[in-house]
Amino acid sequence: MSANDNSLSTGDLDDFLEQATRPQRVSYIKLDTDVSVMKKTILVYGLPGPQASSVCEALVGNPYFNVRGVFNKDCPAVNTFQEKGVETEVMEITDKGPIPMLKLKHIFRGVYGVFIVTNDSEPLLAMRREMEIGLKLAEMCSRHNVNHVIYSAVDYVYRITGNRCPRYDGKGEVEYHMKGMRLPLTILKLPLSYEYLLNTLLPQRLGGDIVLTGIQDGNKDFDVMNYEDIGPVVKLAFERPTVFIGKCIGLTVDRIDLNDYVRKVNEKLNDDEKNPWTYEQTTMKEYQKNKKNNRELAAVLDFHCHYAPLRDVRTTQALNPNVQTFSEYIIANQSRLKKNFKV
Repeated sequence: MSANDNSLSTGDLDDFLEQATRPQRVSYIKLDTDVSVMKKTILVYGLPGPQASSVCEALVGNPYFNVRGVFNKDCPAVNTFQEKGVETEVMEITDKGPIPMLKLKHIFRGVYGVFIVTNDSEPLLAMRREMEIGLKLAEMCSRHNVNHVIYSAVDYVYRITGNRCPRYDGKGEVEYHMKGMRLPLTILKLPLSYEYLLNTLLPQRLGGDIVLTGIQDGNKDFDVMNYEDIGPVVKLAFERPTVFIGKCIGLTVDRIDLNDYVRKVNEKLNDDEKNPWTYEQTTMKEYQKNKKNNRELAAVLDFHCHYAPLRDVRTTQALNPNVQTFSEYIIANQSRLKKNFKV
């Protein structure tokens, strides 16, 4: 199964999950062996975003990995990750000139594996900027003969539908070029994130009613997950490269529709039981008239409701048994999310 495949067939998936989760025989190290010499250095790009942070958290406790995290600018989180045992580097990857290139070579020194996620924090980078970063990292992986590259991707909306979706299409272009470079690659295809949905699909007052508006049928379901659940999956992939290299793996944790979404946020985030929020479907023309509506969200949801392949929930649950369902995520973040849902 090559990384050019969009998904694993049912038979391939069963075989893959059996290999990926099979207990491994532990090879004990002699007491006089210097463990630090045997450690594999994993470079994590995308800090302090939720995915890269989750990967660092999962890897840093493993005695066989040394974790090197890259921030594109200095921030308080740099010290936090240093205290956790992550070797940190601060660099704008696309800086030009001999000095930045020397620093980039220094960052890639002795690297065994690289986890890459581009555009993981709001506000998002422009699509062209995201592509520039992704392609530069791919080039460095090729130049330094990195043994295993794991790329966090999403579906390439433009190639599937012909409609532009900058939030997704930059990642799609990077993935396309990585495959063309024949890197030792694992692609993780992610669905919508809980956080994005709960930060953008918000109630608003229309006349005397409080509604959540969209152009999709409220009964069309789509895949979602907490992006912070990706860490243990990446850890497992780096531990078992022969099983994961060459695979394109679709991840998901939960499947909801917009009516489910409204019901669940009503239960946990609406303090006014006498005035429940409702979902209202409208046309794109009417949707665009209201400047409060998020056009990008409409395009993303339209893709996930009508075009995105549905993932097998078993995959993520097998690779990380401790994932959060959508309801569990709302409960765990209830006090913070209530601030978003004040009308």
